[in-house]
Amino acid sequence: MNSYRSLDRSIHAPAAVDRQRRRLLTAIGSAGATAMLGGCATPWPAEEYRGLARATAVNHLSYAVTDYKRTRDFYVELLGMKVAWDNGRMCAVEFGDPAKPEGIYIVPVKPGEKAAVSHIGWSIDNFVGNKEKIAAELKRQNINFKADTEWGWTLDDRSGYMIHFISETGIFPGASDPCAIINSDKCKGAEAVGLKNLASMPKPSGNGFKATAYSHIVLCVDDIVKTRDWYQQMFSMKPIYYKANEPNAQAMLRFGNNTLYLRNSKRPGGKPYVDHFAFEIENYDQNRVEAELKRRGYNPLPDSKLGWTIQDPEGMRIEIAGRGLPEYVGEKCNGRATDCPGGPRG
Repeated sequence: MNSYRSLDRSIHAPAAVDRQRRRLLTAIGSAGATAMLGGCATPWPAEEYRGLARATAVNHLSYAVTDYKRTRDFYVELLGMKVAWDNGRMCAVEFGDPAKPEGIYIVPVKPGEKAAVSHIGWSIDNFVGNKEKIAAELKRQNINFKADTEWGWTLDDRSGYMIHFISETGIFPGASDPCAIINSDKCKGAEAVGLKNLASMPKPSGNGFKATAYSHIVLCVDDIVKTRDWYQQMFSMKPIYYKANEPNAQAMLRFGNNTLYLRNSKRPGGKPYVDHFAFEIENYDQNRVEAELKRRGYNPLPDSKLGWTIQDPEGMRIEIAGRGLPEYVGEKCNGRATDCPGGPRG
């Protein structure tokens, strides 16, 4: 969620107000903050900036499920996530860097549909300070976009998959309607509903794992090459692996601590979808992770020596991973676990 909590609650909550000021400066970014101080903006380092904007992290996945409480409790307990917002119908859980956490928006699925990741929010370095430049280029390319609060935009990537350009500080689930103006009473009221009962929310027992970042997200698309180029041009993502031929044709794009895998869609018309996602955990140990997952009743399948695959309560494939899994699979395993040294566990 990377929420911008808390909007200036009252003079009786100085800590909350101070947190909000710090978050606002983060949302404005270094260029905006420098301008506020009457100085000159510092550009992104040339070696890092190769696209329209620079994605720094996965801000959130919007995950539509049949039972939001069951799914919420699963991620809190197994992966040590924190409930950051919950209005009794949907919620956001966070993990990783407390100053710029990554998250999952867990929302109700539409009647008759199955659980799925409906969109991905990409955290953008200094989004507010670069909005005009980004908007001009999107318009030049005839890419339609709409405001999703003052701190984010919604659009489709070139494959037709919904994404968000969003400030690193983020928003909360369902904020787009009440938060057309961030500091409005309507926005503050909607946010407050999801904050008032946080003390009663489930907490990790400490017996599970501690997620520190998304290791990778697998997005299946109609054209790997065109989509790879689009994400590089839009988000300055760094290609770390590309293979054109099946059985595991894919491109891997690195940004911040995360990696985006692009694979061929198996749905009619090349319709895009998220196949699965993986979490990097603290102090990964292959045998310990396997044993703990089995103790909890799961049937973990290996994804190299740095990852185990299970299904969450909605049947979504997820992975528990160690640092460097994407690079290892790309460099040592020819892009897939079955080709790792010694087999899928190697």
